[in-house]
Amino acid sequence: MVPPLPSVRRALLGALALLGAIAPLGAIAPLGGCALTQDPVREAEAPRQPPRAHESLFAHPWMWTDENGHAVKLARWRGKPLVVTAMFTTCKATCPRTIQRLKQVQAQFQAEGRAAQFVLVTLDPANDTPERLRRFKQVERLPAAWTFLTGGAAQTRDLARLLGIHIMDLDQHIMHDGSIVVFDAHGMPSRSYTGWGLDDEAPLI
Repeated sequence: MVPPLPSVRRALLGALALLGAIAPLGAIAPLGGCALTQDPVREAEAPRQPPRAHESLFAHPWMWTDENGHAVKLARWRGKPLVVTAMFTTCKATCPRTIQRLKQVQAQFQAEGRAAQFVLVTLDPANDTPERLRRFKQVERLPAAWTFLTGGAAQTRDLARLLGIHIMDLDQHIMHDGSIVVFDAHGMPSRSYTGWGLDDEAPLI
């Protein structure tokens, strides 16, 4: 006999909660999970085709704003490796894991004497203003060389797809997976860390 829909929903949410990936929309941050205070950048709102994987990242005309209020295109970093991920400042589950892994990737680049630019794009552009991103960077004592970007909802969705990040909306809950992608000097993906690849035992670059 198929259990009633509410039982299935409770079971699903319970399983996701064990992964530490969801929290009630607008919940207090210390409770854990990834909650957005306004409408998140959801896949259901984007019927368009995602960016093609064989295209250079630098070919996209997206215009972003960094944490200092300056207009930025990703093509600015053409010619050097670019490490890109997505996060948002109120996330307390997936994003801290992503940032911790990003630090390890940076340490590996430094140990090998290789230069790379690190870019973090917010998945919550409605709330993560440049000022908020700058404050987050300072409070979390993140590397000064890292660049935080915010942009329009449409291009944020496109970039999330390009990075392989899936965003799910379950009634009052939101969950997303983590992903870090290393692009080469030509803007082509050369390595990625997603899902279990964010964990400590996974190999680095």
